[in-house]
Amino acid sequence: MHKSCVVSSTILGIFLLTACANSNHVDHQAKNQFVTEFYAWVQNVEKIKFKSYVGEGAAIGAVDGLLSNARGNSDDMLAGAIIGGLFGGVLTALFEGDTSGYQYELAAVDGDLVSVIAEDKAAELGQCVSVRVAGDVRIKLEPMAVCNEAAQEFSQF
Repeated sequence: MHKSCVVSSTILGIFLLTACANSNHVDHQAKNQFVTEFYAWVQNVEKIKFKSYVGEGAAIGAVDGLLSNARGNSDDMLAGAIIGGLFGGVLTALFEGDTSGYQYELAAVDGDLVSVIAEDKAAELGQCVSVRVAGDVRIKLEPMAVCNEAAQEFSQF
C-alpha cells in the first residue's frame, strides 16, 4: 500500500511540474539584447543552404582512425581511416541536421526593405508576416488585414 502511494504521488508530482512548464520562456541568451517587432509583406523568398562541416568532420575522423591504428599494418591504418571518416562525417551530419534555410526580402509597413534569413519557411510571396528580432529572428504568418492596418497607423504619424 505504501509503495503504491509513493509511486502515485511521484507520478502526480511529475505531472504537475511538467504542466507548469511553459515553452514561452525567454532564453538566457536574450539578456540585454535589443528586441523589435514589425509587420511586413513578403516580397521574395529564396531557398538557401547553410555551410556544412561534414567534410571537416570526415577528415578529422579519418585522421583519428589512421592514427589510432598506426601501430598496425597498412591495411589496419587504411580501414581505420575509412571507418573513422565515415563515422566523423555521419556524426557531424546528424548534429548539423537540415542545412537548408530561406532568405526573405520583406517590405516593412514603415517602408523599409529588410532581408531576413530564417531556418523555416513561414510564408509565401505577398503574404503578411510579423517579424520578431531578439537575438534570433522569428517570422510568423499573419492575416493581410494586420499589415494593412499597421501601414495605415504608421502613415498617420
